[in-house]
Amino acid sequence: MSFLEHLGELRRRILWSLLAILVCFIPAYYFSNQLFDFLMEPIRDNLPQGSTLIFTMPAEGFMTYLKVSIFAAIAAAVPFILYQAWKFIAPGLYKHERQIIIPFIFFGTLFFAFGASFCYYVAAPPAFKFLLNEYSSEYVKAFPSISQALSFFMTLILGFGLIFEFPLVIFVLARIGIVNSAWLRKQRKYAILVSAVAAAVLTPTTDAISFMFMFLPIIVFYELGILVAWMFGKKAAPVEEAGPPADGGVS
Repeated sequence: MSFLEHLGELRRRILWSLLAILVCFIPAYYFSNQLFDFLMEPIRDNLPQGSTLIFTMPAEGFMTYLKVSIFAAIAAAVPFILYQAWKFIAPGLYKHERQIIIPFIFFGTLFFAFGASFCYYVAAPPAFKFLLNEYSSEYVKAFPSISQALSFFMTLILGFGLIFEFPLVIFVLARIGIVNSAWLRKQRKYAILVSAVAAAVLTPTTDAISFMFMFLPIIVFYELGILVAWMFGKKAAPVEEAGPPADGGVS
C-alpha cells in the first residue's frame, strides 16, 4: 500500500476501536457507581483518620463518573483494540507469521489484566499509604479531590497494563525476526536508561516509591523479554558447509 493508503487503514482501525469503546461505555456508565467505589477502595482504605474524598466544583462529580465509565470501557475493549492493531500490521507479515494472532490477542488481554491487577492490589496500596499519610499531621490533612485522585489512579493502572505487555511485544518482534536475544542483551544498558525515563513519564508524581514501583517491573520484563526472544525467536537458517568438489578437488 502507498503511504496514504496506510494512513487510511490506520484511520479505519482507530475508528473501529473507538466504536468498540463507545459500545462498552453504555453498560459501564450504568454501573459507574459500583465501578467508582471499586476503583477508589485503595485510596479510601489509606486515607488518614478524619480525611475523606471530596469534590469542589459543581460538575466534578458528574465528570468523574464519566471518566470512570470511559476507563472501564477502554479496559473492556482491550481484546478488540488488540485485534484492530493486529489487522493494521498483518498485511506486512508472511502467512505463517499471521498465525500468532490468537496468542497475540489472548496473552495481550491477559497481560494487561495482570498489570492492572498488580497495580491495584500490590503497587497502589503502599504508594497511597505513603503519599497520603507521610505528610499528614495534626494540622495538615489529606482531602483528595475525586477527579484528581481518579486520574492519578487511572494513569497508574494504564501504565502498569502497558508495561506488562512488553513480553508480548518482544514475542511478536522475535517471531518475525526483527529482534533476537543477543541484540536485546547488547542493548541492556540503554534499556535501563530508557526504562528510567519511561517510568518517570508514566509515574503521575515525583515520589521515589511510585517511581520504583513503575521502574522495577519494566526492568524485570525486559529481562523476561530476552528469555522470550531466546525461546520463541525466529531461528536463523543453518548454513550448509560446502563439500569437496565432485572431482576430488584435483585441479
